[in-house]
Amino acid sequence: MLLIDDLLLLPISGFKFIFHTLQKMAEEQYTDDAPIKERLLELQIELESGELSEEEYVKEEAAIIRQLRDIERHKRELAGLPAEEASGGLTFRPGSGQLSGASVTMHQDSERKEKA
Repeated sequence: MLLIDDLLLLPISGFKFIFHTLQKMAEEQYTDDAPIKERLLELQIELESGELSEEEYVKEEAAIIRQLRDIERHKRELAGLPAEEASGGLTFRPGSGQLSGASVTMHQDSERKEKA
């Protein structure tokens, strides 16, 4: 009787495993901030090369910072940590060109400020 039960429930167990694996992969992709950090670096290079104006840079940078904060908040939720706790979170001072957090620190090139 136990063998028959196992055979009958095998398709359900397989689907559970597939859905669990898909959920895990989706969460990993959603919390991967490497492509967004790469985009921020590309944006800085575009600004330095003159492809972007300062206004466009600030607008796109703000959108990227929002995305990074959302990812950081989602990571904290998955870890079961309170969202308002500041330790390990991202901090950004507008106009300073600095983004710092648990795994990233970026500084705006000071030569650009002198040229402007």
